[in-house]
Amino acid sequence: MSALDGVLDVRPGERRNTLAAFTTLFAITGGHTLLETARDALFLAKLPASQLPWMYLAIVVVALFFGQIGGRRPRANDRGTVGLALGFAGVVTAGFWALLGSPSQAILYALYIWTGLFASWVTIQFWTLLGRVHTATQARRLYGIIGAGAVLGAVVGAFGARLAMQMLSPRSSVLLAAGVFVAAIAPCLAVTTPPSDGTPKRRRAHAEKDDPRPMSAGVRLLWDNAFARRVLGIVLVSTVSVTLADYVFKSTLAAQIHDARELGEALSSFYAVTNTFALVAQLIVAPWVFRSLGVQRALFLFPSLLVAAATTVVLSGGSLFAALSLKGVDGVFRYSIHRTSTELLLVPVPDGTRERIKPIVDLLGTRGGQAIASVFVLLLVAVAAGDSITVGAIVLTLTVVWVGLVFTIRQLYLDAFRETLRSGGLSGKAELPALDLGALETLFAGLNSSRDVEVLASLELLAEQHRERLIPALILYHPGRDVVLRALEIFKEIGRDDFVPIADRLNDHPDAEVAAAALRARVAVAPDRSLLRARLEDRTPEVAATALVALVARGWIDPEEAEARFTAALATRDWRVATELARAVRDQGANVSDGPVALVFDELLVRIANLAVALHDIPAAGTTPLAPGNVPVVAPAPADVRILVEVARAMGARKNPRFVSHLVAMLDRHVLRAEARLALERTPGALEALDLALTAPQLPRDVRLHIPRTIATFPPSDAAPVLLRHLVHEKDGSVRFKMLRALVKLRRDEPTLDLDPVPLTAAAEATLDHVAELRRWGLALTVGSEDVAISERNADPLRAAHHLLVDLVHDKEVHATERLFLLLGLLFREDFDDVVRGLRSSDPKRRASSVELVENLVQPPLRQRVVAIIGDAQVTPPAIPYEEAVREMLARGSGTIRTLAEVRASELGIEIGPPSERQARASARDELAVSLGARVAERARELLEGPGKVTRAPA
Repeated sequence: MSALDGVLDVRPGERRNTLAAFTTLFAITGGHTLLETARDALFLAKLPASQLPWMYLAIVVVALFFGQIGGRRPRANDRGTVGLALGFAGVVTAGFWALLGSPSQAILYALYIWTGLFASWVTIQFWTLLGRVHTATQARRLYGIIGAGAVLGAVVGAFGARLAMQMLSPRSSVLLAAGVFVAAIAPCLAVTTPPSDGTPKRRRAHAEKDDPRPMSAGVRLLWDNAFARRVLGIVLVSTVSVTLADYVFKSTLAAQIHDARELGEALSSFYAVTNTFALVAQLIVAPWVFRSLGVQRALFLFPSLLVAAATTVVLSGGSLFAALSLKGVDGVFRYSIHRTSTELLLVPVPDGTRERIKPIVDLLGTRGGQAIASVFVLLLVAVAAGDSITVGAIVLTLTVVWVGLVFTIRQLYLDAFRETLRSGGLSGKAELPALDLGALETLFAGLNSSRDVEVLASLELLAEQHRERLIPALILYHPGRDVVLRALEIFKEIGRDDFVPIADRLNDHPDAEVAAAALRARVAVAPDRSLLRARLEDRTPEVAATALVALVARGWIDPEEAEARFTAALATRDWRVATELARAVRDQGANVSDGPVALVFDELLVRIANLAVALHDIPAAGTTPLAPGNVPVVAPAPADVRILVEVARAMGARKNPRFVSHLVAMLDRHVLRAEARLALERTPGALEALDLALTAPQLPRDVRLHIPRTIATFPPSDAAPVLLRHLVHEKDGSVRFKMLRALVKLRRDEPTLDLDPVPLTAAAEATLDHVAELRRWGLALTVGSEDVAISERNADPLRAAHHLLVDLVHDKEVHATERLFLLLGLLFREDFDDVVRGLRSSDPKRRASSVELVENLVQPPLRQRVVAIIGDAQVTPPAIPYEEAVREMLARGSGTIRTLAEVRASELGIEIGPPSERQARASARDELAVSLGARVAERARELLEGPGKVTRAPA
């Protein structure tokens, strides 16, 4: 499988499922091809071809019947269900083999219907299973490989049927197919499914109950969408055409060959050849067609070939060669180019609409088309006009209509694309097919829009499809600054130079950022020393700063002069100039890795970062003027933020380890965090520095809180050991929780990641100890509260500090339990979200189910302690006096618990240290009272309702 990594892009964590799915489809399709070949041979040798339409119609009726049943109850699409279906298919098929010893007409009818139903049903179930296994991104990469297994299975099955016909009999292929179905169980069960989405069954059932007629709602939605109706028409007409073509082929072949063995050999040989060509079409022809012709033109290919083949049938008088040609075109192109092009037709439709109408299109178009074709043939047979020439003429007529529908769908396709583009309904760039000429025309129209959002969307789509060179350079005259900035960035990235004359004119643009960006893009593709020297004295400081960096990057300026100019620019303390300097270093200095220029740039970035710190909290007044039609920014970012965002980007481009400390310091600012993390991820030695930062006592807590998530941006195999090493010894509970969340993210990103169980087990045991301690404190505070209230001086009621302390201890216990289940999930590779929700449920059955699940998932030595905490028969901790609990909280509690415990100890008159310490604690309590503010006052008003009244907070 190593070759799959590069050529076929199958990643290490996906190998098992890809190979299992490929093998399963290979076996299902191979077995079905064996069974279908034997079925056709036996059926056509014993019964007239005029019975085939009845079989088509019977398959449709039975399929619709079971499909309606399936639509009224939840469908099981897990690997066990599919494996059970395969086993059932093997048994039933073997039963047919036994009955075919002396077959009756009823047996042949039943075999025909069974063969037509089973394969489509089990294939749909298996693809539904794969839909649960793979994300959309994985599906786009892997489904071509997996689908090739089905085509290859058809090829091998056809050759196998050929050998079986020659060496044994058509009946033997039935038994061989039964064995292949049973053999498919093993790879099917090897498919690993992801954890459940956590949606409770009752909620899912309620959601389904809310929409009792999903099919009728989908039909109404489809009828209201002209483009979807046209797609349905294409699917319907194409299905009728290929079904009639299948009848022409089988009836013509049955008229020429009457012996079952000879008929089976002919069918198997034909299917082997057509399936081989279909495999070539799937892997080689189809990608080239869609890349070269686009979706709309590819739609013409299959019906055009069918028109030619149907014409041959009519002109040749229904010859066997013409029938073979007609079916050959169908067998080669139906499941490759045709199926893919019709699937891609619905891509421009917004996601929600597409998900509702696509099943209706498949049901009405495919099954409905088969039913219509069956009725056609039955009527023709009834009037004695069911010969190959007549049916071939009907196929010819329908394929001409099919070509007409494809031709007329062009405008509707473009309208759907426009609507989706205008509404921003595209779900993701990677889901778009290659753009054909019509789609490009739509995007060009979008470039001329008066709305900046439409122009930007068109630019992004063209860039995503690698059509950047089609963007006109005149886009730089667009009034929207964001449009011009993005266009300049695109031109610079691909190295275009046709925009240079326009970029030079942008030097007089009223927006200084646009003028500087134009110079950066121009210099990147066509550096000009004289121009840069001229711009060095530009009246716009941002442009002069950009020119200065470009001259330094190319060694076109004296170092002393450059240093003097840098010093003068920074001395202005203008955030705009500092920002442009950082941007220019990012663009011009990214590839300067050593030498004096590299040192100059690195030192400049450090100086800009220090300037930003000095400008902290200064508003970024005087922002860029807004062009007509743009939406003004409500609250511009502070000057230091605007600078540091560009500094972080430039540091990420320079990748110097000396920047790590500056980047780490940015983690406490939300607006800087994403850029700082991205820069750290690119910087050599950053992970080791973050490892040391977790133990640095002088590092502010606001920074340390965000280090675990930053570490999680590095490769999981490198980041996980760092987090595990600090997990047990970290004293700050919030930082420990962040470490756990980071480990969960790493495991989610790489499900096969192995984590050292020793620190995880130690952390779980420490968390269990903490939960037990919190539970003991909560019990003491709750049970002992009445006695304390009675013993207090003047029988005063319990004060607010007590109730806040009870609430805080309870909250801490809940959070500690959540951390415990995160640890258990990492240890045992399970998702415990449903367990946690079940434990919180008021339903005893759900809670009991959660406990039962924990008992089966958690292994010793943790199992007994976990069950003791969450089980119905919870172990009650030893009772301790109220005052002792307060003293324990003072000694071992977290910062907030200790502070509240000191307040409560003062209320109770508990001595907690010498006078000097008591005075310091009194000051701390005063500060706490101020910080708690309105919450404490409101809580106190609720609780202190009168003399002698005690209101107990929940434990």
